[in-house]
Amino acid sequence: MNRSPAVLGALLVAVAAAPACLPASLTPELQKKVEAATFEVVVRKPEKETISYEKPLPLELIPFAERTDAYWSVGTAFAIAPDTLVTAAHVITTGVGSQFGTPAVRSTDGKVYVIDRILKFAAHEDYAVFTVTGAPPIVPFDTNTAPAIDEPIIAVGNALGEGVVVRDGLLTSRTPEQQDGKWKWLRFSAAASPGNSGGPLLDAQGRVLGIVIAKSPNENLNFASPIELALNGAQRASFDMRQSFSVAPILKGSIVAEMKDTFALPLPYAEFARNWRSALQTYLKGNEAKLFASQAAEVFPKGQSAKLLAKVYASPDPALLSQDDDHSWDARACPNSSETPLPGDARIWSCPQGFFRVQYPFGTVDEHRYANSREFMDLLLKGFKLPRQVGTEQVRITSLGAAQEELPLSDRFGRRWQRRMWSLGYADFYVVVFALPTPDGYVGLIYVTPSMLLDTVCDLGRIVADYLYVSYQGTLPQWRAFLDRADLRPAVLDRVKLRYEIGKSLRFESPRLELDTKGVLNVSADSSLDLQMTYMLDHDALAWDVGGVVIKQDRDGKTYLAAYRQARPGDDADKDARERWQHMSRRDGDYSGTPGHDEQYKTFWVRSVVAGEGHADDVLRPLYEVVYNTNASVLPRQMDDIREQLAKDLRVME
Repeated sequence: MNRSPAVLGALLVAVAAAPACLPASLTPELQKKVEAATFEVVVRKPEKETISYEKPLPLELIPFAERTDAYWSVGTAFAIAPDTLVTAAHVITTGVGSQFGTPAVRSTDGKVYVIDRILKFAAHEDYAVFTVTGAPPIVPFDTNTAPAIDEPIIAVGNALGEGVVVRDGLLTSRTPEQQDGKWKWLRFSAAASPGNSGGPLLDAQGRVLGIVIAKSPNENLNFASPIELALNGAQRASFDMRQSFSVAPILKGSIVAEMKDTFALPLPYAEFARNWRSALQTYLKGNEAKLFASQAAEVFPKGQSAKLLAKVYASPDPALLSQDDDHSWDARACPNSSETPLPGDARIWSCPQGFFRVQYPFGTVDEHRYANSREFMDLLLKGFKLPRQVGTEQVRITSLGAAQEELPLSDRFGRRWQRRMWSLGYADFYVVVFALPTPDGYVGLIYVTPSMLLDTVCDLGRIVADYLYVSYQGTLPQWRAFLDRADLRPAVLDRVKLRYEIGKSLRFESPRLELDTKGVLNVSADSSLDLQMTYMLDHDALAWDVGGVVIKQDRDGKTYLAAYRQARPGDDADKDARERWQHMSRRDGDYSGTPGHDEQYKTFWVRSVVAGEGHADDVLRPLYEVVYNTNASVLPRQMDDIREQLAKDLRVME
């Protein structure tokens, strides 16, 4: 099986000493001491798997030792007292939130001891001191807190998960830590490979100088945390980190965020992990609030929002509300999306940024569809390629089974999401999906996240859900079933009424407008309704509501009746919105009411403009374009009759 990837988040990259011949200074006696006092940090693999693949896994491509090992190796630890071990902080947190239980240490003779209590922990200094359950007394390393520059050193670690090995080099310098220069890293020249994090950096006499924690990205000068930090540290968990904090690409602004927190130790590992997650959530939520407060003048609908508030977007596929480089707000479509067609006109639209749209076969209605998480994910995986790396091959996942967890979530606009979570099983990762039901399927977000960052990703998804632009479409039977489900429909559609009779007309009613197809368009079971949603200011408060209503007579969609809202654009709206408003206000250009047609006389249309009735002030009164379009043969007299009927078909109450 694959080795579980080490997830470090903002922490330093894990390193390890590569296998090599023993340095001359490592005597047989010292070698025995090193082996007795150095341990692999491991996590137990799951015993069974529920994932399905496109073909049998070629597990024979994985090295024998790795595929037959019952554990994943994630780092290194070593003894500083008969019953006390040390490792890097980012190694010990590998088990935070893990689906595979508490981490353990494994001795060179293969015995495994589960971590018991965390005695000391410092995220910034990158060390953790702990005990294990059931281990016999260990002869610990001596320590040296005053090493000399250029003296020989030995880096000991679990190189690439292949056992504890050593590599020699020199102690090259003491480098101030980057944040405040409160202490100094040890820099050394021994070669490094992933897996050595948490191992001891020894002098020629076998005394510990530091804890190996990171590899230099550009040269073979690697980092160790001085051992005196762990020896002299308080029995507390401490966090002291500073970094840029943003919600890009939604907001262009950022803040300098500090995580300064602490809690008392010792604690059993499970309690330590809960407190660690709580501290991280406190940091994230506090800085999220700080960021949005600092950007209050920029957060939509404030700032340069006129362009977005003046538009109705026709695309059925989701887009992200975000600021452009000039800080203006708009709905950004995915620039490199892909589409997977499925039988029955079904499709999966996907975006590398994690957005998706699932459309079920045309016109189908299934009352159990929105409750079947397995069917949903199996369908989504036909469009989203989720591979598993097995040796040199990538094998596509076809099913994750039923979701392990399902929770409802309402965003700021009263849209009712389903948050679902699946374990990858073969690695300590989860697949998290925020799925928003629509009449014809779903739109949403998908994330693949390491277990330790699950809370963070769930919080991120909650933020992004508020900024996902989506419209709704479906056939009339799909709409009827959707509007009957209070647990699925967004709150704004609680006030919508849809009345239709097959072979006759459809009437759409909302608090803002009423549209009737009587005398213009007859509907059938294949007729569809598109509600193009938009953002507007309603008594100075941001509202999300229906901005466009499109009723299509049949599947080809070329004969339709539609109404589109146009609010009076602000001065900083784009040119198209301002010119559209001017022509609609004057009833000229495309809005003169004169029937039109294409050059081949195959498509005919007529437009009219209806003003709102709810405002005496023309500045606040929106205008609606109402349009009839058809590819059927019509006489000029018929188009004149339709033009007169359009003014009766639409009533605007806002």
